[in-house]
Amino acid sequence: MAIPAKQASPRVRGFTLIEILVSLTLIAVGLLGLAQLILKGQRASFEAYQRQQAISLANDMLEKIKTNRARAADYAAAAPVNTPLGEGNRFNDLTTGTITNCAATTCAPDVLAIYDAAYWDGLLQGSTETFNGGANRAGGAANARGCVEVVVPAVAPSTLATYRVTVAWQGREATVVPVTSACGNGLYGTETRRRVVSFDVRV
Repeated sequence: MAIPAKQASPRVRGFTLIEILVSLTLIAVGLLGLAQLILKGQRASFEAYQRQQAISLANDMLEKIKTNRARAADYAAAAPVNTPLGEGNRFNDLTTGTITNCAATTCAPDVLAIYDAAYWDGLLQGSTETFNGGANRAGGAANARGCVEVVVPAVAPSTLATYRVTVAWQGREATVVPVTSACGNGLYGTETRRRVVSFDVRV
């Protein structure tokens, strides 16, 4: 009886060095794409945070004007478009006592308007709500500036005027130029990095 010939065993084939390098290259490209996606998401999140801060700041002043509507014109005079609040000069006057602290004493409407403007000046800078010492900064919109302007003056027989409260800040990337207000115009290097939120109130 003939003994069958041995069959050759199949060779066990492994990965070659070239295959491993190609695989690593593909993984690296995928990880780079994922990193770019994460970075883009972080930028979008930061922009959304900045906008939310600006909306909060604008609403703060809007409520102050509605509360002290008889002196609404004083707010526009304190924060005009050509010299917006946010540099901290009025806030410094408030912390040093040059401006009356209406949170600690009862103020007449005209003095209250001055206090509100100074307080808002500090909030635009990122100061904490408790401003004792004047050095605390809690963050906020980047390089925020605030303006109050009359967009529709009172015309007889109506005594009501429309005021626009705007907060401008510096964005990190270029977008379209805002047209609702010139608040902060020329402060951020290029107009495509200037962001604004505006709200109108009729008082």
